Amino acid sequence: MEQKIITGNCFDLIKELPDNSVDLVITSPPYADIVNYGKKVSIMKVDDYCNWLLPLFDEIYRVLKPSGSFIMNINDKCVDGYRSTFIFDLISKNESKLKMYDYYIWYKKAGIPNGGVKRFRNMTEWIFHFCKDKNEMKFYMDRVFKEPKDATNKKFIKYPNRNSDSEFFFVERKQPDKVRPDNIFRFSTAGCSKDNTIKHPAPYHKELPSYFIKLLTDEGDLVLDPFSGIGTTSMASKELNRNSIGFELNETYANFSVERLKNKLEIWKKQN
Repeated sequence: MEQKIITGNCFDLIKELPDNSVDLVITSPPYADIVNYGKKVSIMKVDDYCNWLLPLFDEIYRVLKPSGSFIMNINDKCVDGYRSTFIFDLISKNESKLKMYDYYIWYKKAGIPNGGVKRFRNMTEWIFHFCKDKNEMKFYMDRVFKEPKDATNKKFIKYPNRNSDSEFFFVERKQPDKVRPDNIFRFSTAGCSKDNTIKHPAPYHKELPSYFIKLLTDEGDLVLDPFSGIGTTSMASKELNRNSIGFELNETYANFSVERLKNKLEIWKKQN
């Protein structure tokens, strides 16, 4: 499998990719008003964020195969004491041909609580799922089935039911071996990752891209991360036998990503 990390502006680099060539785009764009992505990286204010990011949606639509998906992890913020709606504006102002298929919540295991005396602790981020064609889209539910929450040694479980007279009674049903996941994903934070050895303001843990790579692609498929950061998506792609391309404007992060992938390859060679 081939993993490419390319230094440059993703808005320009993605135009060099052929139409219908990518199986999955998964990324976490720079969060609004974060000030340390690097000197060459422009920091978008909340009011400018939609106009800055939305042109990329058209290019993502172009490069995605009909069977492909676009997964975007993003977080909102408070401005002047109020929760900004810029993320929802981003969704509502999307005029590309990408269709929003679903949304998910990332509950950050071992996340650092934040908030104030008049605000609950914020332990979640958004994950939005877009596609070109829901009928053509790859989606392998069987790869992510989970154990039942109330899994026991019992073969049958009593479920409450209601008859025509609104009286409750219990029906015994066979306990399923596996169940569909809910839309709240409990991924770790990048701080729990042993190979997060460079300072990045908003990395995600490898669990996040790995989950969607397994769910939405096959071995040998091509995964694109337009905001590659420290190469976590490429690491996950390599481990799952997918090809990947990562675009990264910050040269320090891009160089670290290349070394990170090389070191992983060396480890595998020694193990084998």
